[in-house]
Amino acid sequence: MTGLFLMSMWAGGPAFANANIINGESASAVHHPETGGMIAGGSISVGGAEYDLKILMCSSTLIAPDVVILAAHCIDFEYFQISMGIQFDDIELGFSRLSDLSGYAGMPGMGWPADTAFAWDAVAHPQFSMFDLRMGLHKNFDIALIFLDEPILDVALAVLPTVEEAEMVVEGAVVEVVGWGQQTSDATAPAGTVGHKMTGLSVIGQAADYEFQVGVDADDVRKCHGDSGGPSFLDVGGDGDGVRLVGVTSHAYDETDCRETGGVDTRVDYYLDWIEAEMRARCEDGTRSWCDTDGIVTADFAEELAGAEGQTLAEDEVKGCGCASGGRAADLGWVVAVFALALGRRREA
Repeated sequence: MTGLFLMSMWAGGPAFANANIINGESASAVHHPETGGMIAGGSISVGGAEYDLKILMCSSTLIAPDVVILAAHCIDFEYFQISMGIQFDDIELGFSRLSDLSGYAGMPGMGWPADTAFAWDAVAHPQFSMFDLRMGLHKNFDIALIFLDEPILDVALAVLPTVEEAEMVVEGAVVEVVGWGQQTSDATAPAGTVGHKMTGLSVIGQAADYEFQVGVDADDVRKCHGDSGGPSFLDVGGDGDGVRLVGVTSHAYDETDCRETGGVDTRVDYYLDWIEAEMRARCEDGTRSWCDTDGIVTADFAEELAGAEGQTLAEDEVKGCGCASGGRAADLGWVVAVFALALGRRREA
């Protein structure tokens, strides 16, 4: 099997530094405000020089005031060290809901976005392995959670599906996707087209118990590099009141990358028990910053919480600079290219 790619921002390297969901449309900060970009900050030493990086790695979604869901490969920094021999030090993870995070895509930023919520812990599914991840629909375990230092209480949460609701995740179902990834299928993305929040309606092409494909034809709305970890939403009620987060963007469907067909999502419902256990465990040991309910937030509780907290997000409430600062960032394009080789075109036997 050849040509495997993961849909993280790093997967396409500098060529994909300005890209988003293909055939979608721009989305403001108030559209699905529970979605955001996952930014990794840390230092690396290469050739005797040390660099401080802030890089948009993936898209992601808030499922509790202090819990963000995304793909496991988004936080697999050990893979960089194993495959390229480059060590990340002092890693910090941040969650930003700015619609424009282009300053952190491809060419690393030096400062954090103004609205960054920082993580104190991150956990990937224990059975996930970058080296075992396959294209098509497979049990890849590509799912992870980030736990925030402080809860975010000014936005409504994404609601996960129940087992019964997940029965509507079938071929032909319409889903809405959100992401900060690649907007075109060009091998080299046009300047200014990565790191911007995009959305669109697409269709489930194929579905298995553990993954499903989003978008089939080249004309469909589909995900690409940079959309990893981002959500697929399905309205299980059919009236707009039953929107559920059913998928987390993971990887390519086939060797064409995102040039001809859509990518693959991890099915959230397949991992509900694991998600519940990880959330509860951190409430039981007193480490989570919010435990009004200690497990998965139900639709009813999410509605009550939204009313109690007066969650009415205005556009100017999500603000700040999504731009890279000056300094040594301008010299780091080749560093990004090195990491891109590790993620973007790995070959399997």
